[in-house]
Amino acid sequence: MTMESITNSRQQLLHAALARQPADGLKTTLRLWEQLAPELISIIGEGGFQPLYARSVRLAGKNHPWLLPCAVKPVADNRFADLAACLQTQDILDVQQASLDLFTIFLDLLVSLIGEKLTTHLLHSAWSHKITETSAKDLPK
Repeated sequence: MTMESITNSRQQLLHAALARQPADGLKTTLRLWEQLAPELISIIGEGGFQPLYARSVRLAGKNHPWLLPCAVKPVADNRFADLAACLQTQDILDVQQASLDLFTIFLDLLVSLIGEKLTTHLLHSAWSHKITETSAKDLPK
């Protein structure tokens, strides 16, 4: 499998995850973050996750300024409370677009740190069992 097809797999998984319940973008977004965070924290730790997440929010805030208050350091026991508060103030289309942008930025940054294959593997581990029939064992080695 080529790197381009792995990148496409990551993008397809993200789009499928966000499209699963399009009418409830807020719950979908929060659920996806709550599923992804532990997978990633198991590899890079809380100290690695927090700045990566905050940077992603700041970058997404360039196109969605209402997200900027969410860039504060997330707390482990209620990590995405600020994100939920920001998303609740927006209409469904803004939530969907901002969520897509935030995840895309976050995953692109993650790819630059740990590589495309490991990032895609993490996404499959966190999301696949809920979204598609594809499992982590089907990933290229």
